[in-house]
Formats: sequence, structure tokens, C-alpha cells
Amino acid sequence: MGARARGRSEVASPGVAERAAADVLTALGAAVIAAMASLVGVTLGALLEPLKLNAARRAKLRQDRADRCAGLIEAATRARKHIVDINVIHRRRRLHEEAETDAQREIEFEDAYYTARTEMRAFYGLLVMSGPDELVEQANVLRRKEMELHHTRWELDDDGKFDRRFLPTPVREASAAFDRAIEEFALVARKHTS
Repeated sequence: MGARARGRSEVASPGVAERAAADVLTALGAAVIAAMASLVGVTLGALLEPLKLNAARRAKLRQDRADRCAGLIEAATRARKHIVDINVIHRRRRLHEEAETDAQREIEFEDAYYTARTEMRAFYGLLVMSGPDELVEQANVLRRKEMELHHTRWELDDDGKFDRRFLPTPVREASAAFDRAIEEFALVARKHTS
């Protein structure tokens, strides 16, 4: 009897079985690693989601606070302008240098001034509601300085002569104090909104 010829499928070359086993282990290892990575990713996502939501909430609070502070600063600046305008018209009237349009302009300035004051009160209330206390305290200083300027709106020129370029001393001093209060409020606001 002679040797029988064997076909390719019947004879395995050395190492094929070992390589097949290694390939199976590699595929199984990759699947296990992928499953673990997926599980870790889902777990981390679940753990980090509250942190992301908290960060988003803080960012929204900071933006709301920044909007309120900007609104208060803008309203205060408008109020200052209108108080000075009212004072100019009053001084002209008292010195009989009133222009024909002054009466109408005075009404417009007063309306705009009281609108700005109303906005200031609204923004102040919102800041009181949301804090922080340091910002509220500085906003309160700003409101007091606005009231001090408000009380000077009927002041007359020191020398009894009207000169639009120069404000009466009490108006000038109260206006400068109000400007400083606006600036100090803005500095505190920047600290709490950045």
C-alpha cells in the first residue's frame, strides 16, 4: 500500500491552530475592552451630567446678574443726564433766559428722568433678590448718590449768572459723587459677573 496523498484541508501547518486561538483571544479582548470603555463612558456621563447642569445654571445666573447690573448703570447714567438738563432749564427760567422750547423740553426731561428712576428701582430690586450682598450694598450707595443729585436739581448759579458750561457747585459736586458711585458699582459688578 502506498502513501496516501493528503489534501490541504486535512493537514494543518504548524502554528495555525495557535494563531487561530490568538486571533479569537484578540477579538474577545477587544470586545471586552470596548464594553468596559462603553460602561465607563456611560457611568462618567451620568456622574458628570449634574456638574454640567450646575455649571450651566451658574453661567445663567452670572449672565442675568450682568444684565441687571448693566441695566442699573444705564438707567443711572440717563437719570444723571436728565437731572442736569432739568437744572439747566430751571436756571434759565429763574434768570429769565428761558427759550420757547424749554417748557416742553422740561416735561420730556422729567418724564425721562422718572422713567430712568423707575428702571433703577426695578434693577435694584432684582439685585436684592439675587445678590450677592456686596453688589446690593454698592447698588444702594448708587441710589443714595442719585437722590443727593436729585435734591440739587433746583440749585442756581453761584454768581447769579447763567452759564450752561458750568454747573452750580452743589450740582457739580453731587454729579461727580454720583459718577464715582456709578464707577464703583461697575467695578464691583465686574467682580461678580466675570
